[in-house]
Amino acid sequence: MSTSSAIRLLIADDHVLLTDMLEAHLKKLGPEVQIEKAINLAETLTFANGEASFDLVILDLRMPGMNGLAGMKAVRKHFPGIPIAVMSGEATAENAKNAYDAGAIGFIPKTIGGRAMLNAVQLMLSGERYFPVGLSDAAAAGRPVAAGAALQGIAALTARERDVLRLLVSGSPNGEIGRKLGIETVTVALHLRNIYRKLGVESRTQAVKLCMESGQDI
Repeated sequence: MSTSSAIRLLIADDHVLLTDMLEAHLKKLGPEVQIEKAINLAETLTFANGEASFDLVILDLRMPGMNGLAGMKAVRKHFPGIPIAVMSGEATAENAKNAYDAGAIGFIPKTIGGRAMLNAVQLMLSGERYFPVGLSDAAAAGRPVAAGAALQGIAALTARERDVLRLLVSGSPNGEIGRKLGIETVTVALHLRNIYRKLGVESRTQAVKLCMESGQDI
């Protein structure tokens, strides 16, 4: 972990246009953000010799020299104790599970929206893991995650359900949601049940993650 007040990130991916766009979004985290970029495994490992550490490494497993998870192991060896997030254009549960098993703190699909990506990075910088909701279902069906599912679920919510979900995402417990909206706690629970059904999730944690991944205003 970096010892200065700055947030230091390393983006390792050979798609220069993508990394430039990613850098532009990550700069929105604050003026103290410092970003380094590498286009292959060898260049990535050279940053391990510097005096300053990183707060997060965002790693593409398919860039030159990686050889998939073998490269991931090399990066972990050279950057001990530093969180590593895998970034992939193939958002399948198998790839996410492989990343998790290899010690990644998160899995970022390359199809993710800018706001959702910022949410994911902030979550990982806080020490939490980030693995998109729905990857296990996608694996069972042998298909990539349907990014539009979250947007469709949110669009199906009523105005009152959006109010409840907005407060849920902000971290409010059921009692506080009820007080702020002027409704009974049992009514909040009923709204949450409908929200979970429409979003295709089973808990408040999954609902919050799904909203973060969508990057859509509620």
